[in-house]
Amino acid sequence: MILLQMTALGFGIYMMFWSFLSYKKRLFYLNELYFWTTVWSAFILVTIFPGTLKIILQTFNINRTMDLLMILAFMIIWAITFKNYLDNQSLKNKLNELVKKEAINKALNAHKISKKNK
Repeated sequence: MILLQMTALGFGIYMMFWSFLSYKKRLFYLNELYFWTTVWSAFILVTIFPGTLKIILQTFNINRTMDLLMILAFMIIWAITFKNYLDNQSLKNKLNELVKKEAINKALNAHKISKKNK
């Protein structure tokens, strides 16, 4: 078990460092850095002190820690999927507006050019 904990601890520290580097490269904002730092800190805390989840397991009457982690993972995956869908719809709407504006501008410019040539 110690080897697995050491591996998970190394992974958590690496992911926290990767989050910091991503922030420095301006791939996400400060509030996102706080979010990911909190997530990875919680991961590290649970890795070092696995007994902290026993309270949650007993409260929700879940038998194994892995069951809890799988439930949380599915919830997170669905939330991320929904957010990606919303972002995709937003980008699609913005792209449609941009294409409409560009088409109108080209049509107006073509109309102005044809008036000048007459």
